[in-house]
Amino acid sequence: MAAIGGGAIDLDPWIVDRLTSLFEEVDVLAGQRVYAEGEHSEFIYFTREGRMRMVRQGHPDWTYEGRRVFGVFDAMIGRPHNRTAIALTDLHLLRLRAEHWIEILEDSFDVVRIGIANSARITAGLEARRWARQAEPKGVAIATVPGVLNSPLSFVDRLAIVATVGMLRSAGVQVLADLVGMMEERAFEPGEAIYRRGHPSEDSFLLLAGEVLAERSDPDLKVRFGPGCVICGTAGLGEPILAWDARALLKTRVLSMRLEDWYDTMEEHFDLARSALATLALQQESVLDDLATATGDIVEK
Repeated sequence: MAAIGGGAIDLDPWIVDRLTSLFEEVDVLAGQRVYAEGEHSEFIYFTREGRMRMVRQGHPDWTYEGRRVFGVFDAMIGRPHNRTAIALTDLHLLRLRAEHWIEILEDSFDVVRIGIANSARITAGLEARRWARQAEPKGVAIATVPGVLNSPLSFVDRLAIVATVGMLRSAGVQVLADLVGMMEERAFEPGEAIYRRGHPSEDSFLLLAGEVLAERSDPDLKVRFGPGCVICGTAGLGEPILAWDARALLKTRVLSMRLEDWYDTMEEHFDLARSALATLALQQESVLDDLATATGDIVEK
């Protein structure tokens, strides 16, 4: 669970009891496969130490070191394994059936919240590394926004835009309507601060019109965000936003969503939680592929 949560975490005793009754121990020798590309994603795996290589035909390799959870991307997306996992050292693994992991997520929203927060932290860090390799880094649009917008947007217009966001659209029309009803349309003048480094934010912002410049240190970055982007990317989903400053370059309009409203809705509708976890998995996978392509291989510790 430390691998899922990114460090030591407190869990209800029933979760610990249930997990310990479900885990299986597996030893894999160096050079052996844990699973193969195209196989059914039956298990997710946990390891405390060792090295493994993740191989996909036509794509650069990933190398994992140390405490890891793997196979979970495929389980959350609900697809066969899209990489072959090969042990580079002898491994002592714990494995858990994917359907049991989904059941635990359905029964414990605390585990869902921990998993989403850690996945967002990892994804935000990977995005920062990718931007650091770009000459003129720009945010990636995740929503389809019309070229001409009436102000203010009608409820139907908001719903149409939000329905194009991958992290949200799998939840169903009624859930989306509930979320849209809690969103607020806001405007920022040129030069106005949207995020301040070191200051937590309760909101995430989807950019409708205008342009935003976001800056951070270590790595030193200046990233521009345009319509359809979440300002600061995945960092805008929680704690990683503390590293960022963001200011409007032009008159800017956004849809803001309180993160607690998002979590509260997820707690009531597991499809929304699963959609968030699956989308974060796909985002991590995409950025890892980009980084590995740029370097020929990537080592994740």
